[in-house]
Amino acid sequence: MATVRFSKELKEDIVKNAIVVFKKRMETAYETRPDALAWAEKIYDTLFGQHVAALNAVPQDFLFMAETIEVSYIGNNRCDLRFNFVKSKPWPRKFPDNNEYARSNSSYHNADINLKDHPAWAELSAEVKAWQERRAEVATKRDEFVAQVKKIIEAHATLAPALKMWPPLWDLVPESYKNRHREIKEREKKEVSVNVDLGAMTAAVVANKIGG
Repeated sequence: MATVRFSKELKEDIVKNAIVVFKKRMETAYETRPDALAWAEKIYDTLFGQHVAALNAVPQDFLFMAETIEVSYIGNNRCDLRFNFVKSKPWPRKFPDNNEYARSNSSYHNADINLKDHPAWAELSAEVKAWQERRAEVATKRDEFVAQVKKIIEAHATLAPALKMWPPLWDLVPESYKNRHREIKEREKKEVSVNVDLGAMTAAVVANKIGG
């Protein structure tokens, strides 16, 4: 009976599953983003505070009602976050170019802005930076984990000896290949040495299984 070899398809599936190990952690890191509702109000009030009453009094045909604010940049730093209003607010069709707080990227019906490097946005900028760092940290750990998984599967021609080296690899193997492997009693093969941190890799898989 043929052994389960590391085909291109099997390797790709294992790598995809290795990425999924960090899916929950990536989602959790994303959810720590700056508060979308609170900052939508703060941004709007800072931009238009003294003009809110006038904006609300202008017929809506002269404005458009924005449900969100898209912030592309804060100063020279990428933000790329959407902030949501609880209730849509009037937004000018032409954003003043000389506004000290922001520049407009707005299309006719889109509140898309770049916030200028201004003390008013210091708190938001700090929150965005910390959020980006948290996501980057998880992404780095994910990439390191995936790279080590690749080392193991690239170091072996077949599945059985790779599983012998690192048993938690089983959790990354697609079910169809698991079924094939269960039917196989492979002869002992020469052990292969791979420079990876098996303990840290195992901890990542276990954390994913328990929802950490």
